[in-house]
Amino acid sequence: MPNLNYDVPQDVPQDVPQDVPQDKLDVQIVDLIRKDRKISTEKMAIVLGVSSKTIKRHIKKMNNVCYVGRGFSGHWEITDDE
Repeated sequence: MPNLNYDVPQDVPQDVPQDVPQDKLDVQIVDLIRKDRKISTEKMAIVLGVSSKTIKRHIKKMNNVCYVGRGFSGHWEITDDE
């Protein structure tokens, strides 16, 4: 069976739609958090049309977003020093 993956670039992140710029997704995540501080990563993924793993990966890279608390009782906080 031939290898059909030979022309796929290796540096392309998985689960990210090609038509959504990375910085635009970050802005959309922050907007969702500002609207609902208790929103889950799964709900963000559904609204934005990406996987929850993509949301978690972006949040991990964002220095101005953090989750305070544990599980259901916690909430998101955004610092404005981007």
